[in-house]
Amino acid sequence: MSDLVTINPGDADYPERLRSAMKPPTLCAAGALGLLKRDAIGICGSRDASPEALQYAFDFGREAAERGFVVVSGYAKGVDRQAHRGALAAGGSTIAALPEGIGGFRVARELRPLADMEDNFLALSMFAPSAPWQAWRAMERNKLIVGLSQGLFVVEASERGGAINAAMECARQRKPLWAVAYSESRLGREGNRLLLRQGMALPLERLSDVRDALDRALGTAQRAGQITMAMG
Repeated sequence: MSDLVTINPGDADYPERLRSAMKPPTLCAAGALGLLKRDAIGICGSRDASPEALQYAFDFGREAAERGFVVVSGYAKGVDRQAHRGALAAGGSTIAALPEGIGGFRVARELRPLADMEDNFLALSMFAPSAPWQAWRAMERNKLIVGLSQGLFVVEASERGGAINAAMECARQRKPLWAVAYSESRLGREGNRLLLRQGMALPLERLSDVRDALDRALGTAQRAGQITMAMG
């Protein structure tokens, strides 16, 4: 693992998007710090995802990377890892927002052939380096995923758990939110149906929807930046 770096809210390289999204935490990072300045999209979903969802996650990560976005996800097995892998396989970059301290971080086996900590991969934590995994940290980490991103793709979410929590955090931060609209209902997708039924998320049914979503996320960020500059 590359050297650990502490980034305080007052530092010049602190990600500006976090300042407006949440009470800015001190960050611990390892890897390509320049990724924090890039356009980014969040991708979340179940650890125990269906094969269809895993393919969506990989395809979404790849598509986002091909269009110049850094993919931000939570580094859990399942959807998160596939989103990271899709971005890296496309020659893009990814940020792993950790639900624990960074002290024990290691690049996952399936990502090792693709990840370059000096170029395309950044591990990031908002917790003390030695902090162990706990359920509340996994939920709290969702603020970091959404805060760094210009929008969020929900691949497969149950009615409870981390993915639906991330979606609700995205709504709280008033950022664009999308969810896969599956043609087949099955256990573990209740969160997607809820988000779409209540109009909280826009549907993703095909890759062209993903491309349109990325264009919208980029446009939303550009307008926000213009407003910030005008106010300044």
